[in-house]
Amino acid sequence: PRFSEYHEVPQFSLGMKFTDKQQFKEAIIKYGLHEKKLIRFKKDDLQRVRAVCDWVTCSWTCLLSNTTKSESWQITTFNDLHTCPQRKDNKLVTAKRIAMKYEKLIRANPSWRIESLKSHISEEMFADVSIHKVKRAKKLVMLKWLDATKGQYGKIYEYQAELLRSNPGSTVVVKLEPNIKVPTFQRIYVCLDAIKKGFMAGCRRVIGLDGCFFKGATNGELLCALGRDANNQMYPIAWAVVEKENNESWDWFCYLLFRDVQLGDGTGWVIISDQQKGIINAVSFWAPQAEHRNCARHIYANWRKTYKTKEWQKLFWRCAKAPNVQLFNLARAKLAQKTREGANAILKTTPEHWSRAYFRLGSNCDSVDNNICESFNKWIVEARFFPIISMLETIRRKVMVRIQEQRTKCDRWSGLICPNINKKMNSYIKLTANCEAISNGANKFEVKYFSTHKYTVNLNERKCSCRYWELSGLPCHHAISCIHLLTNNLDAYVAECYTIEHFKRTYAHCLEPVEGMQHWPTSDNPRPVAPGYVKLPGRPKKERTREGHEKPKATKLSKVGTVSKCGWCKSTGHNKRTCEAYKAHQAAQGGVQVKSSPQAHDNIPPGAPSRNNSMVS
Repeated sequence: PRFSEYHEVPQFSLGMKFTDKQQFKEAIIKYGLHEKKLIRFKKDDLQRVRAVCDWVTCSWTCLLSNTTKSESWQITTFNDLHTCPQRKDNKLVTAKRIAMKYEKLIRANPSWRIESLKSHISEEMFADVSIHKVKRAKKLVMLKWLDATKGQYGKIYEYQAELLRSNPGSTVVVKLEPNIKVPTFQRIYVCLDAIKKGFMAGCRRVIGLDGCFFKGATNGELLCALGRDANNQMYPIAWAVVEKENNESWDWFCYLLFRDVQLGDGTGWVIISDQQKGIINAVSFWAPQAEHRNCARHIYANWRKTYKTKEWQKLFWRCAKAPNVQLFNLARAKLAQKTREGANAILKTTPEHWSRAYFRLGSNCDSVDNNICESFNKWIVEARFFPIISMLETIRRKVMVRIQEQRTKCDRWSGLICPNINKKMNSYIKLTANCEAISNGANKFEVKYFSTHKYTVNLNERKCSCRYWELSGLPCHHAISCIHLLTNNLDAYVAECYTIEHFKRTYAHCLEPVEGMQHWPTSDNPRPVAPGYVKLPGRPKKERTREGHEKPKATKLSKVGTVSKCGWCKSTGHNKRTCEAYKAHQAAQGGVQVKSSPQAHDNIPPGAPSRNNSMVS
C-alpha cells in the first residue's frame, strides 16, 4: 500500500511505500503529536530511517528502508504496540509546530495573552511547554504575517480604486509626503457612500471626534468621526490614518469630513471632542458657527490633579449635568462649601463648553462626554495591531457586519421608540414619585419637586423651565409627571429623532462587498513606500497611559465583601492590626517590643565575650 496524506491520523503498515524519507518523517511527527508520544529518529542516513519510542520499556518501532527490490522507500519493520503512557514532556511540540497549529487563531487575536496560549497548548496538545517557547511561536506567526503584508503601502492606490469601484459615491483620499522625491505615504481618508447616506438620513447633527494610536510596532494614529443613531449608539462616519495628531492633520481631516456631511458653517451642528488643540483650531476654522463641546471627563481629569478629594467628584459632575444656569450655580455653591478654590477653578475651564447649563437648545443631545468615541477605539482595538490595509479592511468589515446586525435587530422591536430610549425614560418615570403637578387647564403646569424646587411646564410647546426637555428632546421627570395627568403614553412627547423609523432610515443603506487584493484594479499612480517612522525605545505600549489620580490596573482580586477574622481574638469584622484587645495586651506588656540598639552594647561589662568573638573558633 502507498501512504495517504489525507488521513487526520497517519496510518502505517508493513510494506507501506513513501515518496521519500522526508514524507515519512513528517508523518511520524504528526502521528507522535496526535498520540502524544515522544518518538525520536534513532537512525537517519541515506538508506534507512528508524523511528523508535523514547520510553525505555516501549517496543514501538518503525523502520523505513530504500529497498532495491522495489526501488522505493518502504516500511520493512513495524511494531505497532505501545506500552508507554502519554508524554507531557513531548519534545516534538516545538515553537515552529505550535506556530503552524495556532497560526489562524493568533492572527485573528493578536492580543492573545501568552499565559492563556500556554494553557491552551497544554490542554489541546498535552504538552508542558515553557513561556519562552510560546513567545517564540507567537513571534514566528507575527513575523510571517508582517512579512506577507510588508508591501501594503505600495498597494494603497489600488485599495483606493477598489473602494471607489465597489462603493461609488464614496470619498477616499490618499496624500503623500510633500517635498520628498520618493513617493512616501502620509495619510488616507475613508468615508463610504452608504455610511454617509445613513448618517444624513437618520442621525442627529452631532459628531464626536477623537484619535488613537496604533497598537503595533509602527507609529501613526487613527482619526475617527462618530455619529449617534436613534438608539443612542455609535455610528461610524469616517476614519483616517495620519502620521500624528497635530493642527495640519486635523485640519485636513475636518475639511474632508465637513464637506462630506454638508456641515456648511456649522449652524445647528454639535461637535464633541477632547481639548486637543488641533481639533479646536480646525473646528473654529471650518465650522465657526457649530457648538463645540469639550469632554467633561477630560476636564475633570485635569481639575482633579489639584483637587483630589473623592467626595468632590459628585459635586463636579452635578455642575456638569445641571441643565440650567441656576442649578449650575447651586451645584457650584455646594462645591464652594467644600473647596472654594476648586469652585473658582471650575469657572476658569470655560464651562460653556462642557456643562449642560450653557449648551444650545435644539440639538437633542445632552451628552457631556465623548465616551462614544472611546467605545469605538475599544471596538477596533484588534484592528489597530494590523498593517495599514489590513487595519482599514478590518474596520470596514466590522462596520459592514454591524450595519447588517442592526438591521436584523430592529425588525424584532415593537412600539415607536427605540429600546435604549425607553430604558432612559423608565428611569425618569421613577423620579416622578417626588413630583407634585397642578394644571391651569390649558396644558400648562406647575410642578413642585421635593418641596424645594418649583418648575413650570408647557406641554403644547414641549418646554420645561429646567431646560432638559428642550436640550435632549426627551421629557424630563417634571414634564412626565404632568403628562401622566393626561395620558400614560409618552411616545408622542419624545423627539422624532429617537423613533424606530429613524433608526431604520439610518441602517437602510448597506456597504457593498469588496473584492480580494488579487482582483483590485491597477492604478497609474506611483507605488508609495512606507513612511520613515522612527522606532521608539522600549516595548511598544499596548495600554493607555493612566492619569496620576487613576488607580493602576488591578493584579489581585478585590477583597471588598470578604469577612475578615482577627488572628488574636478570633472575632470577625477586624484584623489583628486593628484589634482593641491586642492593643490592650501590648500596652499591658510594656508597649512596643524592645529592639537592640548601639547604646545597648555600651552596657556590656568589661571582659564579657561578645557574640562575634564567641563565634570565632
